[in-house]
Amino acid sequence: MPLLKTLARGMAKAPGYTLMRGLGRFATVRRMVAAARRQAHAGRLPGFLANCEARLADSLFALPDPDQFLRELEAGGLALGLRLPPQVVEAIERFAQEAECHADRVETQGFTAARREQAQAQASLGKPILLAQFFNAATRCPVIGQVSQDPLLHWLAARHLGSVPRMVGVNLWWTFPVQALEEDRDRHAHLFHRDVDDFRFLKFFFYVTDVEPGDGAHVCVVGSQARPPARSWADRWVLRRYTDEEVTATYPPAAVTEICGPAGTGFAENTLCIHKGRTPTRAPRLLLQVQFALFDYGVLHDRRAPGALGLLPAGGQPA
Repeated sequence: MPLLKTLARGMAKAPGYTLMRGLGRFATVRRMVAAARRQAHAGRLPGFLANCEARLADSLFALPDPDQFLRELEAGGLALGLRLPPQVVEAIERFAQEAECHADRVETQGFTAARREQAQAQASLGKPILLAQFFNAATRCPVIGQVSQDPLLHWLAARHLGSVPRMVGVNLWWTFPVQALEEDRDRHAHLFHRDVDDFRFLKFFFYVTDVEPGDGAHVCVVGSQARPPARSWADRWVLRRYTDEEVTATYPPAAVTEICGPAGTGFAENTLCIHKGRTPTRAPRLLLQVQFALFDYGVLHDRRAPGALGLLPAGGQPA
């Protein structure tokens, strides 16, 4: 019954996305749709790639061997080696310190990072704030908009997807070092899981703060995009959370990759791979994500009507 209720809500709110998630868990369907999209874009893709290549001199990124980057991404679902320039990191972090973010991605629960504790105490949330999302980040922070339009990211996405990509989401969020409720760790993807955001899709992640081992890192199980843990034959197609024990029992230790690095560290990931975010223990983590896919279902972006955004008590003033 809960599954039927969830399905009914999804169909009412986002029918295309809900149907895709039902079908996209099957590898054969994913391959067929991606192949059809490649065929449909066969005439457009060369021109799109040429346009990106003509603008690569303006890219924020220096990637020594883009083809090797793509080979690693295709083989293991993860490719490292991107880096945001220091001035871009500084601009994004300055924006994040001054603008309001929103607890649990709820539009009416806004606060500024400097006043998180006051907002939490006075808002009667009844729990620590683990995660807070910025809305309309690409339009409110021009540097984030520049990152999202970078020609190298679009070129990499087009090559990986095999068709002209759709940029379906730009998201920036804080994750705070708190004693998080298990419900919030589940809600905000701090347990192992896999994404089915489209029949083929790609995410770029960038740390805007330093991320040390065990302190808020993103963890990816390299090569797991084709073989999730399974309790039974049918469980292979169930979208659920996985325990750490299931992951360590299914994959070799070397596959479980904790991605750490200084502010500016970036990577690309097919998050059909098993992955999770670690809950920070010492310092807040600020993360920027830019996502591409075959189709845009209108549910993965951060765009909200400004009039719909509100503040928690003592949350500071709107930026």
